[in-house]
Order: sequence, then C-alpha cells, then structure tokens
Amino acid sequence: MRRLSLRVSLRLSAAASVMALASAAHADTGAETGEFNLQAIERIEVTTSVLGVLREESVSSVDVLDRETLQRDLGYNIADTLERLPGVSTTFFGPAAGRPVVRGLSNDRVRVLINGLDGLDASNSSPDHAIASDVLGATAVEVLRGPAAVGYGGGAIGGVVNILDGRIPEQMPDRPLSGEAYAGMSSVDDGSQFFGRVTGVVADGLVLQGEYQRRVGSDYAIPGFAESRRAREEHHDDHDDHDHDHDHDHDHDHDHDHGHDDDHGHDEDARGFAPDTDFKFETASVAASLIRDWGFVGMGIKRSEGRYGLPGHFHDHGGHDHEDDHDHDHDHGHDHDHDHDHDHGHDDDHDHDHAHDHAPYLDMKQTRVDLRGEVRLDGYFDRVRFSLAYADYEHSEIEDDEATTFLKEGFEGRVELRHDHGQGNRGAWGVQFLNQVFESFGAEAFIEPVTTTDVGLFATERWDFQDWGVEAGARLDHRELDGQRASRSFTTFSGSGSVFVRPTEGWFAAATLSRTERAPSDVEVFADGPHLATRAYEVGDLDLGTETAWSIEGTSRYTAGNGVRLELSAFYADYDGFIELFPTDDFDHGLRVYEFRQQDAKLYGGEARVSAPLGELAGFGLTGAASVDIVRGELSDGHDLPRIPPLSGTVELRGDRGPLSLRTDVRLVAEQNRTFDFEYPTGGYALWNADVTWQPIEGNDLTLFAGVRNITDEEARVHTSYLKEFIPLPGRNFRLGLSTRF
Repeated sequence: MRRLSLRVSLRLSAAASVMALASAAHADTGAETGEFNLQAIERIEVTTSVLGVLREESVSSVDVLDRETLQRDLGYNIADTLERLPGVSTTFFGPAAGRPVVRGLSNDRVRVLINGLDGLDASNSSPDHAIASDVLGATAVEVLRGPAAVGYGGGAIGGVVNILDGRIPEQMPDRPLSGEAYAGMSSVDDGSQFFGRVTGVVADGLVLQGEYQRRVGSDYAIPGFAESRRAREEHHDDHDDHDHDHDHDHDHDHDHDHGHDDDHGHDEDARGFAPDTDFKFETASVAASLIRDWGFVGMGIKRSEGRYGLPGHFHDHGGHDHEDDHDHDHDHGHDHDHDHDHDHGHDDDHDHDHAHDHAPYLDMKQTRVDLRGEVRLDGYFDRVRFSLAYADYEHSEIEDDEATTFLKEGFEGRVELRHDHGQGNRGAWGVQFLNQVFESFGAEAFIEPVTTTDVGLFATERWDFQDWGVEAGARLDHRELDGQRASRSFTTFSGSGSVFVRPTEGWFAAATLSRTERAPSDVEVFADGPHLATRAYEVGDLDLGTETAWSIEGTSRYTAGNGVRLELSAFYADYDGFIELFPTDDFDHGLRVYEFRQQDAKLYGGEARVSAPLGELAGFGLTGAASVDIVRGELSDGHDLPRIPPLSGTVELRGDRGPLSLRTDVRLVAEQNRTFDFEYPTGGYALWNADVTWQPIEGNDLTLFAGVRNITDEEARVHTSYLKEFIPLPGRNFRLGLSTRF
C-alpha cells in the first residue's frame, strides 16, 4: 500500500509541474505575484565558482541560499537544511551530525567549506562526527553539484558546499552600530535556537564584530518504535539464540509527550522517542576588519563547543563474537569488554547532562582562527583574494566511562589572482595548501596518527562571446600521507572544459567534460580498528592508488517573460578505481571486517525543477514549484553502490501578500531497493510541511515565523544513513521563530 501511494504521489508531482506551466501560460503577467526562492536569488554571484559568475550563467548546477531562506528552511545541521534541494541528501546520524550527500557522493568526495576553506574538523572521517560550523548565522550557503576539483582539489570530485558565515566583515556597514538576532523554538525536541551578532565601526575603516549562537534539543519525538520492525525482530532472534534474558515491558503508549520513564531498557524497545538524540552546541566569535577603498583585510577567532548523544552506539553487533577466531594480525591494545546494559534513564526535564551512566555521547570543541582579505590591483590581474585558517579540534566519544578521543590540528591557505576587465574574458589563477595531523586513541580508535600535506595549483578561464562561450580549467595537486606504518605520496591532475550557448532569449545551456583525479584520504589508507558508527571493523589499504573519473554534464535553464522558470541537469561519471568499503566474511571485536578496496564504478542521473506564477487568490500572489532528482550508482561487477539516495521530489505552493508569506510543500521520497551487500532496502515516505512568515512593521527588519514539519507524523527513514534501522526522522514538529536586524 505504501509503494502504491508513493507511486501516485510521484505522478501527482509530475502533474503539478505540468499544471504550473499551463497556469502560468494563462496568468496575468501584470499581476502582483510571489516569487519562488530560485527566482529571488537568481542574480547573485556564486563566489564558490572561482570565477565569481552569476548563478544563471554557471556551466554547472548551482544553488545559493540566502539568509532568509536558511532561517525559513532551518534544520538541525547543514545537511538537514539543504535536503530540500534537488540532488542533495544527508548522511543523517541524528540531529547533531550529518554531512551533505550530493548526487550520491559524500565524505571525501564532497567538500564542506567555510568561506572557501576546509572546516578542519573530523566530520569527513565518520558519519557520527558533526561539522564544526552552523548555518544559523550564515549569510549564504552555496551548493555546487558535480566535479569542482579544478577549484578545490580531488576532495571536491562530487561537489562543494560552501558556508559563508559572515564572521569577518568584508564591507563597510551602513550604520556605526548594527546587528541582527534570531530566536526560535521547536516542539519535537523541546528545542531552542539563538543567534546574535553586533557590528560596530570604531575608527576610520576599522570594523569590529562579535557573535554568539546556541542550539539545544532533547531526544526528539517519533511516531512509533525507534528501531525498525526488521531490526527489532533480529535483536530478539539474536537474543533468543544466545539465551539472553529479555524481561522487557513493551506496553508503551503511542504518544509524543517525551514523558520518558526511568527504565527504557535497550534501544530496540524505545517507542515515542529516539534515544540519545539530545544535543547542545554553542559558538562564540570576535573579528576585526580594516576596510578601505583598496579592499579589506580581517581576522577572526571562533570557539565552538558541542555535546550530543550518539544514537545506535551499542555493542551488541548481531551477537557475533569472533575475536578469537579472526585476529587479522591487528595489534590494537584496546579493551573492548563493554557493558551492553544501556539504561536510558531520561528525566522529564531533559537537562542534557547524560546522567544515565551508559548512554554514549560525544563531547567536541574547536578553536579556529581565520585571516581573510582582498586587495584591488591595477594591471592584468585586478584583484587578489587570500584566506588562511588554523584550527585545533578535539572530541571524545564517551561510553561506560571509556573514552575514544580524536584530535585534528592543521591549517589551510588559499590565494587567488582574478581578472575581469569587462571584455568577455575573466579568469582566476591560484594556489592552495593544507597541512593537518589527525589521530585517535582510546577504546575504539580506528586510525593511527597521520599527517596530510596538500599543495595545489589551479587556473580557470572563461571567454564569453554573448551568443556562446567556453570555459576551461586545470589543476595540479600533490598529496603526502605520513603515518606510523607507511608514507605515501600522490600527484594528481584534473581538468575540465565547457561550452555554453544562449540560443534564444531566456535560454542558457552548457555541456561540460571533466577528468578528475582524487588521491585517497588518511582514513582510506590507514584505518585499522573498530568503528561503531558504521558498525564495521574498518581496514585501510596502504597500497591504494589514485581514483580517476571521466564525467560529462549537461545543464539547461529557461526564464520566460511571464515568470516561468525551468532548469534541467543530467550527468554521467565513469570511475576508474573507485574507493569503497567492501565487506568480508571475517569478524573482529564482534564487527564484520570491511576493507577499503578499489573497483571501477559509474554514477549517473539528473535533476529537474520548474516554478511558475499561478495567478492571484484572495489577494495572494501564488507561485507553484516542483522538482525531482534521481541518481544511480553501479560497480563494474553489477552490484549497486551502497547508500545511494532514492528517487525523490518536492511539490511546493507559495502565496505572498505584502508582508505575509504562506508556503506548503510535500517532500516525496521513493523506496530504495537497489542495495549493496548486507544493506537493507528502505521504504518510501511523504513528508508534508507548511509555514508562514510575517513582517508586521513596514520598513522594519522584524520577521516572525511559524511552521510545522511532518504534519501527518509520518515515519521516515533515510536510506543514506547508517542509522536508518535504528532511528527514523523526527515526528511532527511545530516551529516558532523571530529574526530582526537593527
């Protein structure tokens, strides 16, 4: 029945797109209509593209979300906030941790940047490691789909997500003292969010800025059991097979009041809430900039701290206890005799102190210093832009009084020389360098200390002849990985070429051919230990080679005079030596052994979206929008790649009337039965959302927001998540928010 209803829903999505176009064709173009978000942000510059072109002129698929859109779509983390976008999903490891999945790729194939530089955290090494940056105070987020290796190295072989956090002022404020603030709350987790920023001009061209933000949430409510039916049945079967005594009380109420008893037993019995999904994040920063006619230079320091539960981090891994049977010659020196009695004794006040002795949690902190500037020049290169970041990151995963600690210390720098003299030619040449040390120690350390050193040189040029044009770029990178067992070095080359045309008024089309090389990461080479987040004993390969991809992408955009907008993208990528974790028949520390190996693979798919004015109703200018995306990933032996996002789409209706804006949308996700070894299929779902924003005072930047997510309280599990069998997405969630500028 679920499959049938989803099929009908997806057909309705397609029908809605056709109806939107048809209605737009008959709409009165002179009517005052609302604008869909894509229309509102269309003319802004994409800073992440290196060339700084406008979004509608980009040869690749790009999205730019402004401050207002980010606050309206605000999720738990960056990936949750961006999931509405076509071609974007999330690794979802609870509300605290999640990295964007772009066209089926994530981790070391999609770079998550902060103002063009790496986050310098541990988020790409494990799905339970949170990104040490928040979108709550960001001025914009840019998403580049497809290969961006020419601009940002092999780690961007699948795309780039760039958070423009606004922490260092780059332009002179309009007033001597200004600021902004946001305050919000959410019902599903008794959560609260706050952000505040104050900017002041203290001298001629000298600008100081300070900000603070805080997000807090308890274990969130869900419609039913935390674990899927399949997982609960397997747990009970395993316990019966091993003569475990299960004297659990399953007489739970099916409500969402967070009234947690003091005796929840094991996670498989949790009902009405998702265990260990509480979190608390705080960030404070100060910055100073000197802004003059020649440009600006600024420096900022940020301190981030977080503490959050680790859902699914239990030690009964299918009842396998093969440590004595398969030791793989790994000398780990760790004591893994952990107690599996997880007593989730949550009090009603949700004080986030993890007083329950056995609940696993992660305690993280990072200190980051940024230096950034831009200087205007006279000559062929008319400006130079530079940035440098240093970060000291640490987190500990704590359970049963045992801690596993991860440390990363490093810096990254980037210098770009740009030219644009308004004669149809623009370009950027630059150098990028990184040095970082990543290590872990403790009960579940799975990687030795590794030093990574990257140096890259790149150049990109664009020639625009009005009706058509070309764009080309190349990049040379060198990576060195120095561990205790080995040292490896890689030299990679990436290049791309694009042709774009403007055949008629309103049309832009581009085709891009890319060859991209990616050197393996520190984890892929040196991993050797138990990894509870992936429920695997991970073993790296000291002999891994370079991953090479040939890809082709086509992008087409159309903007009609009556407000209809259409965008289509299609891509195909062929990988030589795709690096992936492959399962074995061995077990170590009760976990199946997975090995990083290489095999040829291919990914292909596309995105489509349309928006159109639908006329006027009761004084509201109506706008309809629909989008759909699909990706397929296959290995050369015919197997499907793991955790590939299913077919998904969104249908949206928006009404605008002066200071009032109403919106409702349905997020449709199909079932995914194209799975890897030991990976289960995932059912589809439909999430219905609605919200309203109101600016009550004319001429004042005060905005009130109210919304509800998952109106029907649907159970939804994310196929791209390692936790899909253990926790679903949050249930029905009422949100309130207020933002202001002064």
